[in-house]
Amino acid sequence: MTAAPALRDDALAGLLGRRSVSPKRLVAPGPDAAALEAMLQAALRAPDHGGLRPWRVIEFPAALRPALADAFEQEKRRRDPMAPAEDLRRAREHAILPPVLLGFVVAPQPRSAVPVREQWLGAGAALGNLLNAAHQLGFGAIVLSGERCHDPVLLRTLGLRHHEYLAGFVSLGTVREAPPPARPASPRSVWSCWSPATAAER
Repeated sequence: MTAAPALRDDALAGLLGRRSVSPKRLVAPGPDAAALEAMLQAALRAPDHGGLRPWRVIEFPAALRPALADAFEQEKRRRDPMAPAEDLRRAREHAILPPVLLGFVVAPQPRSAVPVREQWLGAGAALGNLLNAAHQLGFGAIVLSGERCHDPVLLRTLGLRHHEYLAGFVSLGTVREAPPPARPASPRSVWSCWSPATAAER
């Protein structure tokens, strides 16, 4: 019988130290093309039933961010025609503020033998790997979603196809100010051991 590997205090330090970092706490430089490629390589290593890669990313180049800000503002006006100027300014900031901005698109293949829900799980695993890779490379990151991710006009503007979903926008950059400490959570809150008796109680 092979002995279980000994736990090292530093083995999971990178994962346990990851935190979502607000775009307001991020500054340039963001990841360059080589770093983005490395992050996507990590995302492609995520569990993926059938090797379908049911996701993709859209990079929004800095020079085109004003056009994206216009699209965000227009989406906000469609959703709230009476939106105050401050809300419109914030909508534009979401497009311009992050040093690097990606759109994460889930692209399930409904005709595949792999259930769609498993494809969603694979896409989520890829997104998690991407965020963890950003952290390991020394960058802060966060995924922001919200109602704009469901706006059909915006989705067409971004080039999404009819079977695709915009999971959110990934902001990336150098951490200017550390985020607040993570709220403590016990693994026991999500960990149970099965027995017929406990299953019957649910």
